[in-house]
Amino acid sequence: RMMEENNKEPEGADVAATANRPYKGSCLCGAVEVEATPPKLFSVICHCTICQRLGSASGQALVGFPGKSLRLVPTPNAAAAAAAAEQQQLLDSYQTSEGMIRYRCKACGSSVYNQSLLPDLDFRDAPLANFERDPDTGIVERLEELTPTAHIFCQHRTPGLVGTDADGVTKWFGHVGHSKRVEEVEH
Repeated sequence: RMMEENNKEPEGADVAATANRPYKGSCLCGAVEVEATPPKLFSVICHCTICQRLGSASGQALVGFPGKSLRLVPTPNAAAAAAAAEQQQLLDSYQTSEGMIRYRCKACGSSVYNQSLLPDLDFRDAPLANFERDPDTGIVERLEELTPTAHIFCQHRTPGLVGTDADGVTKWFGHVGHSKRVEEVEH
């Protein structure tokens, strides 16, 4: 009983430590892992035609982080520089537009992360679906921190689908804060 009490987390455990804990994720097969240092820049559902076609869906939930704070995770037992190079070799890249290059796992083909090439928007984002999941429920861990708060490139969204029109989430014609809100134009 004394041991049990000593192993308990103290009441009011350090919430800041949890908030600063990196987000972790991987491609579908697990060959490529990523880690992102909080805070996130955004969590959105992108409806651009590229995300629709790459994801075979009406939109893709993405979580973005500043610059290179989203990075490849070195594999165990490898020197850091060699591990980063090794991880990069597991990826294919494709520049889908002037503003974005996308990285996918060579083994399973799933999206790993995207790198913005826009001079005024330095970020990397990764699909929300790639982040660690609770092994019992299958739900993305820390989902309350990563839930999308906006839809972007809404002029391309598929009208009438559940979750794209009346979900109460702000909708934009481009990147959040760098384009007009849909409501500004429709009213």
